[in-house]
Amino acid sequence: MQRKIVALQAMKAASVFLKKEFRNGHSGTKKTDGTLVSVADHGSEKRILSMLRKTFPEDAIFSEESGQTPGTSGYRWILDPLDGTHNFLAGIPIFGILLALQKNSETILSFCVFPMFDEYFVAEKGKGATLNGKRIRVSKATSLEDSVFLADGNRNLQFRETMKDIQAFQASGCRFRFLGEGPFGMTRIALGTALVAVLRFGKMWDIAAPALLVQEAGGKVTDMNGKALGTQPSELVATNGVLHKQALSMLA
Repeated sequence: MQRKIVALQAMKAASVFLKKEFRNGHSGTKKTDGTLVSVADHGSEKRILSMLRKTFPEDAIFSEESGQTPGTSGYRWILDPLDGTHNFLAGIPIFGILLALQKNSETILSFCVFPMFDEYFVAEKGKGATLNGKRIRVSKATSLEDSVFLADGNRNLQFRETMKDIQAFQASGCRFRFLGEGPFGMTRIALGTALVAVLRFGKMWDIAAPALLVQEAGGKVTDMNGKALGTQPSELVATNGVLHKQALSMLA
Protein backbone atom coordinates (compact mmCIF):
# COMPACT_ATOMS: atom_id res chain seq x y z
CA MET A 1 0.00 0.00 0.00
CA GLN A 2 1.67 3.17 -1.23
CA ARG A 3 -0.04 5.38 1.34
CA LYS A 4 1.39 3.27 4.15
CA ILE A 5 4.94 3.55 2.79
CA VAL A 6 4.78 7.31 2.23
CA ALA A 7 3.11 7.98 5.58
CA LEU A 8 5.76 6.00 7.44
CA GLN A 9 8.51 7.96 5.69
CA ALA A 10 6.80 11.21 6.68
CA MET A 11 6.46 10.08 10.29
CA LYS A 12 10.13 9.19 10.45
CA ALA A 13 11.13 12.61 9.13
CA ALA A 14 8.92 14.33 11.72
CA SER A 15 10.27 12.07 14.47
CA VAL A 16 13.88 13.04 13.70
CA PHE A 17 12.85 16.70 13.75
CA LEU A 18 11.05 16.43 17.11
CA LYS A 19 14.00 14.65 18.72
CA LYS A 20 16.24 17.56 17.81
CA GLU A 21 13.71 20.17 18.87
CA PHE A 22 13.12 18.45 22.20
CA ARG A 23 16.79 18.69 23.07
CA ASN A 24 16.90 22.36 22.05
CA GLY A 25 13.86 23.33 24.09
CA HIS A 26 11.14 25.81 23.13
CA SER A 27 8.41 27.88 24.63
CA GLY A 28 4.76 27.52 23.69
CA THR A 29 1.85 29.86 23.12
CA LYS A 30 -1.67 29.34 24.39
CA LYS A 31 -4.47 28.56 21.95
CA THR A 32 -8.09 29.62 22.36
CA ASP A 33 -8.96 26.26 23.96
CA GLY A 34 -6.29 26.74 26.64
CA THR A 35 -3.86 24.14 25.27
CA LEU A 36 -0.34 24.99 24.17
CA VAL A 37 1.20 24.98 20.71
CA SER A 38 4.86 25.40 19.78
CA VAL A 39 7.09 25.78 16.74
CA ALA A 40 7.72 22.05 17.10
CA ASP A 41 4.02 21.30 16.48
CA HIS A 42 4.07 23.33 13.29
CA GLY A 43 7.42 21.95 12.15
CA SER A 44 6.28 18.37 12.56
CA GLU A 45 3.01 19.10 10.78
CA LYS A 46 4.80 20.77 7.88
CA ARG A 47 7.05 17.78 7.29
CA ILE A 48 4.21 15.28 7.29
CA LEU A 49 1.64 17.24 5.31
CA SER A 50 4.10 18.32 2.63
CA MET A 51 4.82 14.67 1.79
CA LEU A 52 1.18 13.61 1.91
CA ARG A 53 -0.02 16.52 -0.21
CA LYS A 54 2.74 16.06 -2.76
CA THR A 55 2.05 12.35 -3.22
CA PHE A 56 -1.72 12.26 -2.64
CA PRO A 57 -3.09 15.72 -3.56
CA GLU A 58 -6.59 14.30 -3.92
CA ASP A 59 -6.79 13.12 -0.28
CA ALA A 60 -8.60 15.11 2.40
CA ILE A 61 -6.67 16.16 5.50
CA PHE A 62 -7.81 16.95 9.04
CA SER A 63 -4.92 18.22 11.16
CA GLU A 64 -5.06 19.67 14.66
CA GLU A 65 -3.06 22.77 13.85
CA SER A 66 -4.13 23.63 10.29
CA GLY A 67 -7.70 22.34 10.24
CA GLN A 68 -9.47 20.61 7.37
CA THR A 69 -8.62 20.41 3.68
CA PRO A 70 -11.24 18.75 1.45
CA GLY A 71 -10.43 15.96 -0.99
CA THR A 72 -11.98 13.94 -3.79
CA SER A 73 -10.44 10.46 -3.38
CA GLY A 74 -12.56 9.16 -0.51
CA TYR A 75 -9.46 9.04 1.71
CA ARG A 76 -8.87 11.34 4.67
CA TRP A 77 -5.75 11.74 6.84
CA ILE A 78 -6.21 12.69 10.51
CA LEU A 79 -3.07 14.12 12.11
CA ASP A 80 -1.85 15.26 15.49
CA PRO A 81 1.72 16.38 14.71
CA LEU A 82 2.74 16.63 18.37
CA ASP A 83 0.53 14.95 20.92
CA GLY A 84 1.68 15.82 24.42
CA THR A 85 2.89 19.36 23.77
CA HIS A 86 2.76 20.17 27.49
CA ASN A 87 5.07 17.23 28.23
CA PHE A 88 7.34 18.26 25.36
CA LEU A 89 7.70 21.82 26.62
CA ALA A 90 8.24 20.63 30.20
CA GLY A 91 11.14 18.41 29.15
CA ILE A 92 9.16 15.20 29.70
CA PRO A 93 9.94 12.74 26.86
CA ILE A 94 6.47 11.18 26.68
CA PHE A 95 5.04 12.76 23.53
CA GLY A 96 4.19 11.43 20.11
CA ILE A 97 2.90 11.83 16.58
CA LEU A 98 -0.49 10.38 15.65
CA LEU A 99 -1.68 9.75 12.11
CA ALA A 100 -4.72 7.85 10.89
CA LEU A 101 -6.09 7.18 7.41
CA GLN A 102 -9.80 6.86 6.80
CA LYS A 103 -11.57 5.54 3.72
CA ASN A 104 -15.20 6.52 3.43
CA SER A 105 -15.15 7.55 7.12
CA GLU A 106 -13.72 4.21 8.36
CA THR A 107 -10.23 4.18 9.90
CA ILE A 108 -8.16 1.64 7.96
CA LEU A 109 -4.56 2.54 8.83
CA SER A 110 -2.85 4.23 11.76
CA PHE A 111 0.54 5.24 13.10
CA CYS A 112 1.51 6.12 16.68
CA VAL A 113 5.13 7.24 16.88
CA PHE A 114 7.03 8.16 20.05
CA PRO A 115 10.32 9.76 18.98
CA MET A 116 12.26 9.62 22.24
CA PHE A 117 11.63 5.88 22.56
CA ASP A 118 12.12 5.03 18.86
CA GLU A 119 8.69 3.38 18.88
CA TYR A 120 6.74 3.07 15.64
CA PHE A 121 3.32 1.50 16.18
CA VAL A 122 1.39 0.63 13.02
CA ALA A 123 -2.09 -0.85 12.68
CA GLU A 124 -3.93 -1.86 9.53
CA LYS A 125 -7.61 -2.76 9.50
CA GLY A 126 -7.98 -6.54 9.50
CA LYS A 127 -4.21 -7.10 9.41
CA GLY A 128 -3.16 -6.62 13.03
CA ALA A 129 -0.83 -4.29 14.90
CA THR A 130 2.96 -4.02 15.08
CA LEU A 131 5.68 -2.25 17.00
CA ASN A 132 8.79 -1.63 14.89
CA GLY A 133 7.66 -4.36 12.53
CA LYS A 134 6.93 -7.02 15.17
CA ARG A 135 3.39 -8.21 15.84
CA ILE A 136 1.90 -7.16 19.18
CA ARG A 137 -1.11 -8.39 21.15
CA VAL A 138 -2.98 -7.25 24.25
CA SER A 139 -2.56 -9.06 27.55
CA LYS A 140 -4.68 -12.14 28.25
CA ALA A 141 -4.91 -11.27 31.94
CA THR A 142 -8.26 -11.86 33.62
CA SER A 143 -7.57 -9.88 36.81
CA LEU A 144 -6.69 -6.26 37.46
CA GLU A 145 -4.54 -7.17 40.43
CA ASP A 146 -0.90 -6.03 40.10
CA SER A 147 -1.68 -4.36 36.76
CA VAL A 148 -1.35 -0.70 35.74
CA PHE A 149 -4.24 1.71 35.19
CA LEU A 150 -3.20 4.59 32.93
CA ALA A 151 -4.91 7.96 32.79
CA ASP A 152 -4.43 11.24 30.98
CA GLY A 153 -4.32 14.32 33.18
CA ASN A 154 -6.66 17.11 32.10
CA ARG A 155 -7.31 20.38 33.85
CA ASN A 156 -10.99 20.20 32.84
CA LEU A 157 -11.42 17.04 34.93
CA GLN A 158 -12.45 17.83 38.48
CA PHE A 159 -10.17 16.56 41.22
CA ARG A 160 -12.89 14.48 42.86
CA GLU A 161 -13.43 12.59 39.59
CA THR A 162 -9.74 11.79 39.40
CA MET A 163 -9.73 10.58 43.00
CA LYS A 164 -12.79 8.44 42.30
CA ASP A 165 -10.91 6.64 39.51
CA ILE A 166 -7.83 6.17 41.68
CA GLN A 167 -9.80 4.77 44.59
CA ALA A 168 -11.78 2.33 42.43
CA PHE A 169 -8.77 0.86 40.67
CA GLN A 170 -6.42 0.84 43.64
CA ALA A 171 -9.06 -1.16 45.51
CA SER A 172 -8.71 -3.80 42.77
CA GLY A 173 -4.95 -3.97 43.23
CA CYS A 174 -3.99 -1.63 40.38
CA ARG A 175 -1.19 0.89 40.30
CA PHE A 176 -2.29 4.27 38.98
CA ARG A 177 -0.21 6.35 36.55
CA PHE A 178 -0.76 9.80 35.05
CA LEU A 179 1.43 10.14 31.95
CA GLY A 180 0.11 13.40 30.53
CA GLU A 181 -0.26 11.67 27.16
CA GLY A 182 -3.42 9.56 26.75
CA PRO A 183 -2.57 7.89 23.43
CA PHE A 184 0.76 6.70 24.88
CA GLY A 185 -1.24 4.86 27.52
CA MET A 186 -3.43 3.29 24.86
CA THR A 187 -0.36 1.94 23.08
CA ARG A 188 0.61 0.18 26.32
CA ILE A 189 -2.73 -1.65 26.16
CA ALA A 190 -1.93 -2.77 22.61
CA LEU A 191 1.55 -3.80 23.74
CA GLY A 192 0.12 -5.94 26.54
CA THR A 193 1.96 -4.17 29.38
CA ALA A 194 -1.12 -2.43 30.83
CA LEU A 195 -4.77 -3.46 31.08
CA VAL A 196 -6.83 -0.26 31.29
CA ALA A 197 -6.27 3.21 29.85
CA VAL A 198 -8.62 6.17 30.01
CA LEU A 199 -8.59 9.21 27.76
CA ARG A 200 -10.88 12.08 28.71
CA PHE A 201 -11.74 15.10 26.58
CA GLY A 202 -10.06 13.58 23.52
CA LYS A 203 -10.48 14.96 20.01
CA MET A 204 -10.58 12.94 16.79
CA TRP A 205 -6.86 13.51 16.14
CA ASP A 206 -6.10 12.12 19.62
CA ILE A 207 -8.23 9.03 19.25
CA ALA A 208 -8.42 7.72 15.68
CA ALA A 209 -4.89 6.28 15.47
CA PRO A 210 -4.52 4.63 18.91
CA ALA A 211 -8.08 3.28 18.86
CA LEU A 212 -7.40 1.24 15.71
CA LEU A 213 -4.09 0.08 17.21
CA VAL A 214 -5.75 -1.30 20.34
CA GLN A 215 -8.49 -2.98 18.34
CA GLU A 216 -6.09 -4.59 15.89
CA ALA A 217 -4.00 -5.84 18.81
CA GLY A 218 -7.09 -7.66 20.10
CA GLY A 219 -8.30 -5.10 22.63
CA LYS A 220 -11.46 -3.07 22.98
CA VAL A 221 -12.14 0.66 22.86
CA THR A 222 -15.49 2.29 23.67
CA ASP A 223 -16.90 5.41 25.25
CA MET A 224 -17.62 5.41 28.96
CA ASN A 225 -21.05 3.89 28.34
CA GLY A 226 -19.65 0.94 26.40
CA LYS A 227 -20.78 2.27 23.04
CA ALA A 228 -18.69 2.33 19.88
CA LEU A 229 -16.79 5.55 19.28
CA GLY A 230 -18.57 8.15 17.19
CA THR A 231 -17.15 10.84 14.97
CA GLN A 232 -16.70 13.26 17.86
CA PRO A 233 -15.79 11.20 20.95
CA SER A 234 -14.78 13.01 24.12
CA GLU A 235 -14.07 10.22 26.62
CA LEU A 236 -12.98 6.66 26.07
CA VAL A 237 -11.69 3.59 27.83
CA ALA A 238 -9.32 1.05 26.26
CA THR A 239 -8.75 -2.41 27.71
CA ASN A 240 -7.56 -5.88 26.77
CA GLY A 241 -11.21 -6.73 26.11
CA VAL A 242 -11.46 -9.40 28.79
CA LEU A 243 -11.72 -6.79 31.55
CA HIS A 244 -13.72 -4.20 29.64
CA LYS A 245 -17.06 -4.64 31.40
CA GLN A 246 -15.38 -4.57 34.79
CA ALA A 247 -13.47 -1.41 33.92
CA LEU A 248 -16.62 0.34 32.71
CA SER A 249 -18.47 -0.50 35.89
CA MET A 250 -15.61 0.87 37.98
CA LEU A 251 -15.55 4.10 35.96
CA ALA A 252 -19.34 4.58 36.09
